[in-house]
Amino acid sequence: GQGIGHKLMAQALDHAGEKWPGRTIYLSAQAHLQGYYGRYGFEPVGAVYLEDGIPHIGMRRDLG
Repeated sequence: GQGIGHKLMAQALDHAGEKWPGRTIYLSAQAHLQGYYGRYGFEPVGAVYLEDGIPHIGMRRDLG
């Protein structure tokens, strides 16, 4: 509730963009968090699948 997750995500993406400019990064998100990751430019790819009984979806983002 203090915004730490948002700060960490922003810093991680900034660092990744500096280290690997122009690359695409991927993550496996719990399906209900698509909106959260969407705020950071991630887009869903593929179909929803179960991982440990929890719906997940692949997501990707191009780094600047």
